[in-house]
Amino acid sequence: MNVPLVILIFFGLSIFFIFLFKRELLVHKKFTTYFIIYCLILGILGLFLYYDSVKGGDILILPIFQFIIYRIFYKIFVSIYKREPKDTFWSMDLSLMKDGIFNFLYVISSLCIPLFLEHYFLK
Repeated sequence: MNVPLVILIFFGLSIFFIFLFKRELLVHKKFTTYFIIYCLILGILGLFLYYDSVKGGDILILPIFQFIIYRIFYKIFVSIYKREPKDTFWSMDLSLMKDGIFNFLYVISSLCIPLFLEHYFLK
């Protein structure tokens, strides 16, 4: 097992983990600036590692895209439904179907779109 690669993957998916376990931090005004700075630092570090040929260094670019995608999806959801999306992970409540679709679309988008862009642009 390559321990540095596992650590890079953990930091690269940090916004996704926050979405899974403590998503209210992603929309809290106090933490938004911190997340932007955090994502930019990781992104710059990821570019340095990528151009220094460190295996897996480019995964540190993912948090920028994941945070932007979440904010866009969040703004669209709030503008349409006039409320914040709820966590539907263990819920079987049919009234939360809209929230479940939001969560599903974000999970797929936050993993697929950044990986596609990263593969396409950093090839």
